[in-house]
Amino acid sequence: MLTSIVAFRVANPCKLATRSSSFVGYRKPHNSSVKAKHQPFKETSESWDHIYGVSSVLSALKAGKRQTMDTVYIQESDEKKTTLKKDSTLMSQVLDLAKAANVRAIAVDKGRLNNLTDNKLHQGVMLKASPRIPVEIRALSHVVDHAYEALPRVNKRGSQEDREKQQNETSLSIKLQTATYRAPFWIALDQVQDPQNLGSIMRTAYFFGVDGVLLCSKNSAPLSPAVSKVSSGAIEMMDIYSTPNLVKFLKDSHTNGWEIIGTAAGEASPSMSLTQFREACQKPVVLVLGNEGTGLRTNVKTACDSFVSIPCAIHRDAAFNGSVDSLNVGVAAGVLMSSAGLLK
Repeated sequence: MLTSIVAFRVANPCKLATRSSSFVGYRKPHNSSVKAKHQPFKETSESWDHIYGVSSVLSALKAGKRQTMDTVYIQESDEKKTTLKKDSTLMSQVLDLAKAANVRAIAVDKGRLNNLTDNKLHQGVMLKASPRIPVEIRALSHVVDHAYEALPRVNKRGSQEDREKQQNETSLSIKLQTATYRAPFWIALDQVQDPQNLGSIMRTAYFFGVDGVLLCSKNSAPLSPAVSKVSSGAIEMMDIYSTPNLVKFLKDSHTNGWEIIGTAAGEASPSMSLTQFREACQKPVVLVLGNEGTGLRTNVKTACDSFVSIPCAIHRDAAFNGSVDSLNVGVAAGVLMSSAGLLK
Protein backbone atom coordinates (compact mmCIF):
# COMPACT_ATOMS: atom_id res chain seq x y z
CA MET A 1 0.00 0.00 0.00
CA LEU A 2 1.50 3.31 -1.12
CA THR A 3 1.41 6.20 1.30
CA SER A 4 0.50 9.64 0.07
CA ILE A 5 0.02 13.09 1.54
CA VAL A 6 -3.61 14.07 1.94
CA ALA A 7 -4.66 17.36 0.35
CA PHE A 8 -8.13 18.84 0.27
CA ARG A 9 -9.73 20.95 -2.42
CA VAL A 10 -11.12 24.02 -0.71
CA ALA A 11 -11.56 27.68 -1.56
CA ASN A 12 -8.04 28.39 -0.29
CA PRO A 13 -6.19 25.13 -1.09
CA CYS A 14 -2.72 26.45 -0.38
CA LYS A 15 -3.48 27.33 3.24
CA LEU A 16 -5.08 24.04 4.16
CA ALA A 17 -2.56 22.02 2.19
CA THR A 18 0.17 23.72 4.20
CA ARG A 19 -1.54 22.75 7.45
CA SER A 20 -1.97 19.16 6.37
CA SER A 21 1.21 18.69 4.34
CA SER A 22 3.03 17.23 7.31
CA PHE A 23 0.13 14.93 8.13
CA VAL A 24 0.79 11.71 6.29
CA GLY A 25 -2.06 9.32 5.72
CA TYR A 26 -3.29 7.13 2.92
CA ARG A 27 -6.40 6.65 0.87
CA LYS A 28 -7.90 3.18 0.63
CA PRO A 29 -10.48 2.19 -1.96
CA HIS A 30 -13.97 3.05 -0.74
CA ASN A 31 -15.04 -0.59 -0.66
CA SER A 32 -12.12 -1.72 1.50
CA SER A 33 -12.16 -2.20 5.26
CA VAL A 34 -10.04 0.10 7.40
CA LYS A 35 -8.35 -1.46 10.41
CA ALA A 36 -6.96 0.45 13.34
CA LYS A 37 -3.66 -0.57 14.89
CA HIS A 38 -3.53 -2.37 18.22
CA GLN A 39 -7.27 -2.77 18.65
CA PRO A 40 -8.23 -4.15 22.07
CA PHE A 41 -11.56 -5.39 20.78
CA LYS A 42 -12.67 -7.65 17.95
CA GLU A 43 -13.63 -5.60 14.93
CA THR A 44 -17.04 -6.18 13.38
CA SER A 45 -19.36 -3.91 11.45
CA GLU A 46 -20.92 -2.90 14.78
CA SER A 47 -17.61 -2.32 16.60
CA TRP A 48 -17.17 1.26 15.52
CA ASP A 49 -19.06 4.48 16.07
CA HIS A 50 -19.24 6.85 13.12
CA ILE A 51 -19.34 10.20 14.93
CA TYR A 52 -20.61 12.94 12.66
CA GLY A 53 -20.93 16.71 12.87
CA VAL A 54 -18.23 19.31 13.47
CA SER A 55 -18.92 19.88 17.18
CA SER A 56 -19.00 16.17 18.00
CA VAL A 57 -15.83 15.35 16.07
CA LEU A 58 -13.91 18.32 17.50
CA SER A 59 -15.02 17.44 21.04
CA ALA A 60 -14.08 13.78 20.63
CA LEU A 61 -10.61 14.66 19.34
CA LYS A 62 -10.03 17.26 22.07
CA ALA A 63 -11.26 15.16 24.99
CA GLY A 64 -9.74 11.84 23.90
CA LYS A 65 -12.13 9.85 26.09
CA ARG A 66 -12.76 7.18 23.44
CA GLN A 67 -10.43 4.22 23.72
CA THR A 68 -9.55 4.22 20.02
CA MET A 69 -9.87 6.90 17.34
CA ASP A 70 -9.11 5.40 13.96
CA THR A 71 -9.84 7.74 11.05
CA VAL A 72 -11.21 11.20 10.31
CA TYR A 73 -13.11 11.51 7.03
CA ILE A 74 -13.25 14.99 5.49
CA GLN A 75 -15.52 15.87 2.60
CA GLU A 76 -13.74 17.12 -0.49
CA SER A 77 -14.89 20.63 -1.41
CA ASP A 78 -15.98 21.70 -4.87
CA GLU A 79 -13.57 24.36 -6.17
CA LYS A 80 -16.43 26.04 -8.04
CA LYS A 81 -18.34 26.68 -4.81
CA THR A 82 -17.43 29.23 -2.17
CA THR A 83 -16.33 27.68 1.11
CA LEU A 84 -17.20 29.73 4.19
CA LYS A 85 -14.19 30.93 6.15
CA LYS A 86 -15.71 29.54 9.35
CA ASP A 87 -16.09 26.07 7.81
CA SER A 88 -12.51 26.13 6.51
CA THR A 89 -11.22 27.16 9.95
CA LEU A 90 -13.14 24.40 11.70
CA MET A 91 -11.87 21.77 9.28
CA SER A 92 -8.34 23.02 9.85
CA GLN A 93 -8.90 22.56 13.60
CA VAL A 94 -10.10 19.02 12.97
CA LEU A 95 -6.94 18.26 10.98
CA ASP A 96 -4.67 19.79 13.61
CA LEU A 97 -6.31 17.83 16.42
CA ALA A 98 -6.24 14.62 14.39
CA LYS A 99 -2.54 15.08 13.74
CA ALA A 100 -1.85 15.74 17.43
CA ALA A 101 -3.79 12.61 18.39
CA ASN A 102 -2.05 10.52 15.71
CA VAL A 103 -5.35 9.92 13.93
CA ARG A 104 -5.16 9.64 10.17
CA ALA A 105 -7.36 11.77 7.91
CA ILE A 106 -8.59 10.96 4.43
CA ALA A 107 -10.61 12.96 1.94
CA VAL A 108 -13.79 11.42 0.55
CA ASP A 109 -16.68 12.64 -1.56
CA LYS A 110 -20.07 13.59 -0.12
CA GLY A 111 -21.66 10.33 -1.26
CA ARG A 112 -19.17 8.30 0.74
CA LEU A 113 -19.83 10.38 3.86
CA ASN A 114 -23.57 10.02 3.35
CA ASN A 115 -23.20 6.24 3.23
CA LEU A 116 -21.00 6.13 6.33
CA THR A 117 -23.43 8.25 8.36
CA ASP A 118 -26.71 6.85 6.95
CA ASN A 119 -27.44 10.24 5.34
CA LYS A 120 -27.26 12.12 8.64
CA LEU A 121 -26.33 15.83 8.79
CA HIS A 122 -22.59 15.22 8.97
CA GLN A 123 -21.46 18.78 8.03
CA GLY A 124 -18.66 17.33 5.92
CA VAL A 125 -16.76 15.46 8.64
CA MET A 126 -16.92 12.10 10.42
CA LEU A 127 -14.74 10.30 12.96
CA LYS A 128 -14.47 6.53 13.10
CA ALA A 129 -13.87 5.58 16.74
CA SER A 130 -14.61 2.97 19.38
CA PRO A 131 -17.91 3.33 21.27
CA ARG A 132 -18.24 5.66 24.25
CA ILE A 133 -18.58 3.33 27.25
CA PRO A 134 -19.88 4.67 30.62
CA VAL A 135 -17.93 3.86 33.78
CA GLU A 136 -19.78 1.36 35.99
CA ILE A 137 -20.12 2.44 39.62
CA ARG A 138 -22.13 1.17 42.57
CA ALA A 139 -22.62 4.30 44.74
CA LEU A 140 -21.39 7.75 45.70
CA SER A 141 -19.41 8.09 48.92
CA HIS A 142 -19.74 10.63 51.72
CA VAL A 143 -18.59 14.15 50.88
CA VAL A 144 -15.63 14.96 53.11
CA ASP A 145 -13.54 18.14 52.83
CA HIS A 146 -15.15 19.08 49.51
CA ALA A 147 -14.28 15.71 47.98
CA TYR A 148 -16.03 12.38 47.43
CA GLU A 149 -15.68 9.20 45.40
CA ALA A 150 -17.61 7.33 42.75
CA LEU A 151 -17.25 3.80 44.08
CA PRO A 152 -16.48 1.13 41.42
CA ARG A 153 -18.87 -1.77 41.01
CA VAL A 154 -17.76 -5.25 42.04
CA ASN A 155 -19.24 -8.12 40.00
CA LYS A 156 -20.01 -10.84 42.55
CA ARG A 157 -20.70 -13.38 39.79
CA GLY A 158 -17.19 -13.19 38.36
CA SER A 159 -14.26 -15.38 39.29
CA GLN A 160 -12.50 -14.93 42.61
CA GLU A 161 -9.54 -13.43 40.79
CA ASP A 162 -11.75 -10.90 39.00
CA ARG A 163 -13.55 -9.96 42.22
CA GLU A 164 -10.27 -9.39 44.05
CA LYS A 165 -9.00 -7.30 41.16
CA GLN A 166 -12.17 -5.18 41.17
CA GLN A 167 -12.02 -4.70 44.93
CA ASN A 168 -8.46 -3.43 44.58
CA GLU A 169 -9.43 -0.91 41.91
CA THR A 170 -9.03 2.68 42.97
CA SER A 171 -12.27 4.62 43.43
CA LEU A 172 -12.82 7.60 41.16
CA SER A 173 -11.99 10.56 43.35
CA ILE A 174 -13.89 13.76 42.62
CA LYS A 175 -12.58 17.03 44.08
CA LEU A 176 -14.88 20.04 44.23
CA GLN A 177 -13.49 23.50 43.56
CA THR A 178 -13.02 25.29 46.87
CA ALA A 179 -13.16 28.81 45.43
CA THR A 180 -16.63 28.34 43.93
CA TYR A 181 -17.77 25.55 46.21
CA ARG A 182 -21.32 24.31 45.99
CA ALA A 183 -22.76 20.98 47.00
CA PRO A 184 -22.33 18.29 44.31
CA PHE A 185 -25.31 17.68 42.02
CA TRP A 186 -25.81 14.48 40.01
CA ILE A 187 -28.49 13.32 37.58
CA ALA A 188 -29.67 9.70 37.35
CA LEU A 189 -31.72 8.67 34.32
CA ASP A 190 -34.21 5.85 34.78
CA GLN A 191 -34.42 4.17 31.37
CA VAL A 192 -34.49 7.26 29.14
CA GLN A 193 -34.68 5.65 25.71
CA ASP A 194 -35.01 8.46 23.17
CA PRO A 195 -31.61 9.54 21.75
CA GLN A 196 -32.96 13.06 21.24
CA ASN A 197 -33.93 13.35 24.91
CA LEU A 198 -30.68 11.82 26.12
CA GLY A 199 -28.59 14.13 23.94
CA SER A 200 -30.58 17.15 25.06
CA ILE A 201 -30.14 16.25 28.74
CA MET A 202 -26.40 15.70 28.28
CA ARG A 203 -25.94 19.06 26.56
CA THR A 204 -27.85 20.88 29.30
CA ALA A 205 -26.01 18.99 32.06
CA TYR A 206 -22.65 19.99 30.57
CA PHE A 207 -23.79 23.61 30.19
CA PHE A 208 -24.87 23.88 33.84
CA GLY A 209 -21.83 22.05 35.19
CA VAL A 210 -23.64 19.00 36.57
CA ASP A 211 -21.09 16.91 38.43
CA GLY A 212 -22.13 13.52 37.09
CA VAL A 213 -24.71 11.77 34.93
CA LEU A 214 -25.67 8.17 35.69
CA LEU A 215 -27.44 5.84 33.23
CA CYS A 216 -29.13 2.49 33.71
CA SER A 217 -27.12 -0.27 32.04
CA LYS A 218 -30.32 -1.78 30.60
CA ASN A 219 -33.23 -0.26 28.69
CA SER A 220 -31.51 3.06 28.16
CA ALA A 221 -30.46 4.73 24.92
CA PRO A 222 -26.78 4.00 24.18
CA LEU A 223 -24.24 6.80 23.83
CA SER A 224 -24.57 6.65 20.06
CA PRO A 225 -23.33 9.07 17.39
CA ALA A 226 -26.89 10.45 17.23
CA VAL A 227 -26.76 11.27 20.95
CA SER A 228 -23.34 12.88 20.46
CA LYS A 229 -24.70 15.06 17.65
CA VAL A 230 -27.78 16.16 19.61
CA SER A 231 -25.59 16.95 22.62
CA SER A 232 -23.28 19.08 20.41
CA GLY A 233 -20.40 16.88 21.54
CA ALA A 234 -21.13 17.14 25.28
CA ILE A 235 -20.99 13.36 25.76
CA GLU A 236 -17.46 13.40 24.34
CA MET A 237 -16.24 15.70 27.13
CA MET A 238 -18.25 14.53 30.15
CA ASP A 239 -17.54 11.72 32.56
CA ILE A 240 -20.60 9.46 32.22
CA TYR A 241 -21.41 6.61 34.58
CA SER A 242 -23.77 3.62 34.63
CA THR A 243 -25.19 1.05 37.01
CA PRO A 244 -27.10 -2.19 36.47
CA ASN A 245 -29.10 -1.62 39.67
CA LEU A 246 -30.34 1.95 39.97
CA VAL A 247 -32.39 1.30 43.12
CA LYS A 248 -29.39 -0.07 45.03
CA PHE A 249 -27.22 2.81 43.80
CA LEU A 250 -29.74 5.35 45.09
CA LYS A 251 -30.19 3.63 48.46
CA ASP A 252 -26.46 3.21 49.05
CA SER A 253 -25.76 6.81 48.04
CA HIS A 254 -28.52 7.99 50.40
CA THR A 255 -26.85 6.05 53.21
CA ASN A 256 -23.71 8.04 52.40
CA GLY A 257 -25.47 11.36 52.89
CA TRP A 258 -26.94 12.10 49.45
CA GLU A 259 -30.48 13.45 49.10
CA ILE A 260 -32.38 11.46 46.43
CA ILE A 261 -35.00 13.61 44.71
CA GLY A 262 -37.31 12.12 42.09
CA THR A 263 -39.19 13.97 39.38
CA ALA A 264 -42.90 13.29 39.25
CA ALA A 265 -46.28 14.90 38.70
CA GLY A 266 -47.98 16.82 41.48
CA GLU A 267 -49.57 13.73 43.01
CA ALA A 268 -46.22 12.36 44.27
CA SER A 269 -45.55 12.64 47.98
CA PRO A 270 -43.72 14.19 49.70
CA SER A 271 -43.62 16.85 46.99
CA MET A 272 -41.57 20.05 47.04
CA SER A 273 -41.82 23.31 45.13
CA LEU A 274 -39.02 24.65 42.92
CA THR A 275 -38.01 27.00 45.73
CA GLN A 276 -37.78 24.10 48.16
CA PHE A 277 -35.86 22.13 45.56
CA ARG A 278 -33.30 24.90 45.25
CA GLU A 279 -32.87 24.92 49.03
CA ALA A 280 -32.48 21.12 49.07
CA CYS A 281 -29.63 21.44 46.58
CA GLN A 282 -27.53 23.13 49.25
CA LYS A 283 -26.43 19.60 50.15
CA PRO A 284 -25.38 16.66 47.93
CA VAL A 285 -28.28 15.71 45.63
CA VAL A 286 -29.05 13.05 43.04
CA LEU A 287 -31.95 14.13 40.83
CA VAL A 288 -33.72 11.14 39.25
CA LEU A 289 -35.49 11.60 35.91
CA GLY A 290 -37.84 8.97 34.52
CA ASN A 291 -38.69 7.30 31.24
CA GLU A 292 -40.46 9.36 28.54
CA GLY A 293 -43.69 7.37 28.69
CA THR A 294 -43.98 5.85 32.16
CA GLY A 295 -41.88 8.19 34.31
CA LEU A 296 -40.10 6.68 37.29
CA ARG A 297 -40.55 2.99 37.93
CA THR A 298 -42.32 2.09 41.17
CA ASN A 299 -39.25 0.55 42.79
CA VAL A 300 -37.18 3.62 41.86
CA LYS A 301 -39.79 5.85 43.51
CA THR A 302 -39.41 3.92 46.74
CA ALA A 303 -35.70 4.82 46.75
CA CYS A 304 -36.44 8.57 46.54
CA ASP A 305 -36.57 10.75 49.66
CA SER A 306 -38.87 13.33 48.08
CA PHE A 307 -40.17 14.53 44.74
CA VAL A 308 -40.14 17.77 42.80
CA SER A 309 -42.68 18.79 40.19
CA ILE A 310 -42.77 21.70 37.77
CA PRO A 311 -45.94 23.82 38.12
CA CYS A 312 -48.24 23.98 35.10
CA ALA A 313 -50.14 27.10 33.98
CA ILE A 314 -52.96 24.97 32.57
CA HIS A 315 -55.76 24.24 35.02
CA ARG A 316 -55.80 20.48 35.52
CA ASP A 317 -59.57 20.53 35.92
CA ALA A 318 -60.05 22.12 32.50
CA ALA A 319 -62.37 20.27 30.13
CA PHE A 320 -59.56 19.58 27.66
CA ASN A 321 -55.83 20.03 28.10
CA GLY A 322 -54.69 18.13 25.04
CA SER A 323 -51.31 16.48 25.69
CA VAL A 324 -49.58 19.61 26.94
CA ASP A 325 -50.16 19.05 30.65
CA SER A 326 -46.57 17.83 31.12
CA LEU A 327 -43.08 18.53 29.78
CA ASN A 328 -40.72 16.48 27.65
CA VAL A 329 -38.10 14.88 29.92
CA GLY A 330 -35.31 16.81 28.22
CA VAL A 331 -37.08 20.14 28.78
CA ALA A 332 -38.02 19.22 32.35
CA ALA A 333 -34.38 18.36 33.07
CA GLY A 334 -33.32 21.79 31.84
CA VAL A 335 -35.88 23.59 33.99
CA LEU A 336 -34.81 21.68 37.10
CA MET A 337 -31.08 22.11 36.47
CA SER A 338 -31.65 25.84 36.14
CA SER A 339 -33.80 25.89 39.30
CA ALA A 340 -31.13 24.02 41.29
CA GLY A 341 -28.93 27.12 41.36
CA LEU A 342 -25.82 25.37 40.06
CA LEU A 343 -24.29 28.49 38.51
CA LYS A 344 -22.88 30.76 41.19
